[in-house]
Amino acid sequence: MIKEICVIGQPSLVGGADTELQDQCIVWNKMGLKIYFLPTQTLTKFQEGLIQKLNGKSLQRRQWNECKDFHCISYCNGEFLQNLAHIKKYARTTTFVNCMTWNFPKEVEGQSKGLIDFHLYQTDHQLTMVSKNLKHLGNYRPIRFTPYFETSNYPYYFNRPNDHFRYGRISRDDPGKFNVEQLKVYNEFKSPVLKSGVILGWGKRVETKFVGQKIPDDLQLIKAGGVSAQNFYKFCDVMCSKNDTFENLPRIAFESMSSGCVLVVDKRGGWILSVEDGKTGFLCSSTQEFVEKMSFLAHNPDKKEEMRRLARESLLLNWGLEEAMLSWENIFNEWEKLRQ
Repeated sequence: MIKEICVIGQPSLVGGADTELQDQCIVWNKMGLKIYFLPTQTLTKFQEGLIQKLNGKSLQRRQWNECKDFHCISYCNGEFLQNLAHIKKYARTTTFVNCMTWNFPKEVEGQSKGLIDFHLYQTDHQLTMVSKNLKHLGNYRPIRFTPYFETSNYPYYFNRPNDHFRYGRISRDDPGKFNVEQLKVYNEFKSPVLKSGVILGWGKRVETKFVGQKIPDDLQLIKAGGVSAQNFYKFCDVMCSKNDTFENLPRIAFESMSSGCVLVVDKRGGWILSVEDGKTGFLCSSTQEFVEKMSFLAHNPDKKEEMRRLARESLLLNWGLEEAMLSWENIFNEWEKLRQ
């Protein structure tokens, strides 16, 4: 098995791809790999500390020759795609992890020129959607893998108060992340106790989607980064997110499950892989169903407690270290076979 790996990019605690990368580095550490980071931007002091924490070593920023003879991997990094021709001259293999359900133009171009050796996908539906524009181009080598989620960053909050029914949602300031009837759900669901809500990730772009709609009196609107994600989940009993986007494998699902925040989400995309409907959360097909499930949880606190406990157990079972290590072992074997 390989002993070293080179990441084109840098880990972070902000942004889905960078945070996913950080968690996978934990797996590689457990597997005994030496991790090298070839940054595509100037590292912050925090990122430098994070690399040290991950037992990694920083190479010189954007000096592509520094990845010579390494198996190179990159998580949704635009600079990696932009500079593939240079990276490919030196790398032992190149692997791109697309975290979306659509293609980047440079990803398609890189595949057409034979610059990407492997593509990694977290879900079957993502592979199906993203591969449409790639599979007819050269030697296309897709691999499905099970990512790891580090639960210690999102502690489970016991003994939540029941004086209010606390709900909310978290995302970036992106109108596509919001369905236009999200506020309608919050306005219409019923609770036998006072309601308290938070949207973390509200901004000018999102606001334009809800012009003329009533914002519930009990709902706080906080810009992205206004409070920590951990404090959001500590507050929130139920994460009710009605989206327009077709999600791949939403990281906020794992964060919610780890923290003990029950998911009420769309019945499509990656949510279906995270939630066992009626057991670890609710999957909804319509606005009315969102309203009904939120009302049900507000009126049944014992069921809410059971769901959040079972969701945490499901997360540990299905997205833990053992499953991830098996996935990465398979990937590393494929890398080595290509260069034998």
